[in-house]
Amino acid sequence: MMNCEICLLQESELPEAEKLLRLSFGTFLRLSEPMDFGNGAEYTSRWYRDPLSVFAAKADGKLIGFSMVANWGSCAGFGPIVTHPDYWDLGIGSQLISASWSKFDEWGSQQIIFCTHANSPKHIYFYGKFGAQPRFLIALLTKTISSTQPKILKAKRYSQLSFEQQAESLNAAYQLTDKIYEGLDWRSEIMLVQQRSLGDTLFIWDDTELIGFAICHYEVGSEASKGNCYVKLAAARSPEAFEQLIDECEVFTFILGMSSLVAGVDMACVDAYQRTIARQFRIESLSISIHKPNQTGYSRPDVYVIEDRR
Repeated sequence: MMNCEICLLQESELPEAEKLLRLSFGTFLRLSEPMDFGNGAEYTSRWYRDPLSVFAAKADGKLIGFSMVANWGSCAGFGPIVTHPDYWDLGIGSQLISASWSKFDEWGSQQIIFCTHANSPKHIYFYGKFGAQPRFLIALLTKTISSTQPKILKAKRYSQLSFEQQAESLNAAYQLTDKIYEGLDWRSEIMLVQQRSLGDTLFIWDDTELIGFAICHYEVGSEASKGNCYVKLAAARSPEAFEQLIDECEVFTFILGMSSLVAGVDMACVDAYQRTIARQFRIESLSISIHKPNQTGYSRPDVYVIEDRR
């Protein structure tokens, strides 16, 4: 194992970290031009969720890797974790995990959920050494949006709400995710999108309560690839609300002038996956969810969420 310096990643290092991510993932996927990975999608905006949870690996002062974690209340997310290809298989990833996963103990995370390459035994084995196990396939789905889409958006946009309405919507979003899995909290993701101008969040209400919301990335610097509206996270109370939420996301994509709507669905959420496929979404790629501890979490047939866990 190569010993390296593990420290907090600084804001001034984000451009270098983004380049390192593209090089690493593009090289692993054997792209002819590794730096084209992501087609414009950027992931280092996640640093702004909590700068004290993003760790860097350095050798002789040079950035050679980094990792990010997310505090979602009772649950936690992980990724990306990146190492420069010249330093693969030297234990850099293990050192980054030791540092970043210490945050889970600090936060009291009950369930750590992320994903890795479904076709990579190396990655699955690597995470298994830390007690994180593979469970379900996750489909990244894409739908081309046609000019015949309805043009009237019924959902409320977070960016257009008053301060009081935003506070109410955030609280309602937490009540919805808490019902799906006790303590699950995606409010930090909603606020990140707003504060960093990455996109917007759609809210759908019935007469009494919030029945669904979708956190959408589409601006430059967001996690959406060029020309796409990417639903990073979404949740609905019922099958009917899930259908309505996708309807609104499709309308929103058309209004934005984007060509495609992109969303990830855990195949363990059987009905949500089947309903999405029935709406002419097509599988773009597959990954596999990784859980620690090896429990179902909210990957259940009765759950209606959109989340690809990258």
